[in-house]
Amino acid sequence: MNLNSETFGPIRRILAIGGVALAGSVALTGCGILDDAASDSTTDNEVSNEQVDAVADAKVGDCLPQEMISTGDTFAVECSDPTAFWTITAIEADPGLTANTEGSSLTDPQPIFDMCGETVGAQVPGATWTDWSMIYDQTTFAVDYIFCVESNGVPSSLGTNPVVPSAGECFNSMAGEFQYGTLPCDSPEVDSTVVDVVEVDPAEWMGADANAEAIAADCSGDYTAYLPAVDQFGRTAAVYCLA
Repeated sequence: MNLNSETFGPIRRILAIGGVALAGSVALTGCGILDDAASDSTTDNEVSNEQVDAVADAKVGDCLPQEMISTGDTFAVECSDPTAFWTITAIEADPGLTANTEGSSLTDPQPIFDMCGETVGAQVPGATWTDWSMIYDQTTFAVDYIFCVESNGVPSSLGTNPVVPSAGECFNSMAGEFQYGTLPCDSPEVDSTVVDVVEVDPAEWMGADANAEAIAADCSGDYTAYLPAVDQFGRTAAVYCLA
């Protein structure tokens, strides 16, 4: 890796929020030279030389904050730290992969599924949040590190329980988080109550949002709206019928 620059590129968080879907991922940029690399100033969303060096020591079982990179000169945090939100489930250095030009994913996402599992990031009802991230060269887009994470069960910064909602549970469909998570049904933040949910065959996840109305026809109960649970890869693991 080229570690001659003083700082690396900004953390890129992609949060696509629509009327019926929310998706996102995090891409940490590394090893790329900024236009102002000669400056010794840093901001909270930059990946420092020391942080990139610290990734080399990261291992499965280490913990990360919700933003996926800690402050200071470290990458991981102690799992007993109040900021610990994710647990690393897999990590690989120099995987021979290439980020897309937006830095939001890989040019081909299949290696993500191979490494993290086919359900990574999928909005499967009842599943604990999972995600992935990478550190890549913002000039060449070569990936230096890629890793998979799973929530350790601590509520998010918005107070959301990091579990994809099931029937009978409540959530905020416009929370701006990369996956839907549960809230107490008496929370003032709740805007959706799950009357029923229809899970989609994994072989049909891609593009299932286009058939959400037909899928929702299998819902039972008195619902007033339906919502396809689209993930960051455009897959729909379930359709919610909501009150």
